Amino acid sequence: MIVGLTFKISAAPFQFWAPDVYEGAPTPVTAYMATVVKTAAFAAFLRLFMTCFSGIADWWAPMLAIFSAISMLAGNILAVYQKSMKRMLAYSSISHAGYMLMAIVAMNQNSDGALLLYTAAYAIGSISIFTLLVSMTSNGNEMINSLRGFSSVNKIPAILITITMLSLAGIPPVAGFFAKYYVFLSAIESGYTWLVLVGVLSSLIGVYYYFRIIITMFQPADRESTQIQFSNSQNAVLWLTVILSLILGFMPGFLTGSI
Repeated sequence: MIVGLTFKISAAPFQFWAPDVYEGAPTPVTAYMATVVKTAAFAAFLRLFMTCFSGIADWWAPMLAIFSAISMLAGNILAVYQKSMKRMLAYSSISHAGYMLMAIVAMNQNSDGALLLYTAAYAIGSISIFTLLVSMTSNGNEMINSLRGFSSVNKIPAILITITMLSLAGIPPVAGFFAKYYVFLSAIESGYTWLVLVGVLSSLIGVYYYFRIIITMFQPADRESTQIQFSNSQNAVLWLTVILSLILGFMPGFLTGSI
């Protein structure tokens, strides 16, 4: 069950399929895999291991803690070296799977609320970034460098995407910061302080490649840049994701207290 579910959520050491599949699949399918499929898999993971296998947690929790640490470090470190937006998001997804595994490893009264908030914050941020990626794909270029000059043509979308990028990076006051806070708090309460330290270290690495995208969007255009245009529906999606990120950032208890 552990092997099957960690493969499903693309957590280490069963994550090797994710970058190639993310890159090869159509962008809407990749977005579906990164949000809906991952959220459903974690819901099944939590439900199964906190009920059926809770009696043998002393056996499986240390194993999942190691998987979580490897996923966070490997995902963030490898994402730094990616030039393709899709491959970067794939490795980012692996690292976020590691953070979410921390809530399952902790297995206490705060685990379900922390995992719900994290999956919501991650899904909202991912939808915003994949909205950008859909436009990049339609222009035939998925390289991060092609975003140079993006803000000069799309000022408001650039600001909106920046906010959701900050959420994925875990920067306050948006939802991603409090999602990580609750996950870390849950792990500390269960005695996994070392795992939280690994999570903090890997988060610092993750800030680098998220900010690289933000900085690239606000750089002057060059020959590799592509003119990306957003439709009204895509702009509406960006506004919705930012509003939801800010709401969950200022009122995280809305989700954590609902379970």
